[in-house]
Amino acid sequence: MTDPQKKPNPAVDELVSLRQEMKEFRNEFAKFSKELSLKVAFGVIGSAILCYFVIGLLSLLFGQGR
Repeated sequence: MTDPQKKPNPAVDELVSLRQEMKEFRNEFAKFSKELSLKVAFGVIGSAILCYFVIGLLSLLFGQGR
């Protein structure tokens, strides 16, 4: 029982467009969040390895003087 000559509703079209934009934004934000989490995790792991290396090197240098 739909009217084939019914004019399109611009408000509905705008809502559909906004919904699509929000969906795309959520997908992009999820991708950004995942990449940021990986960068932070690798940064923390790299810092821990570097600190361990520096502490080992300093213990070798200053441990020999005793």
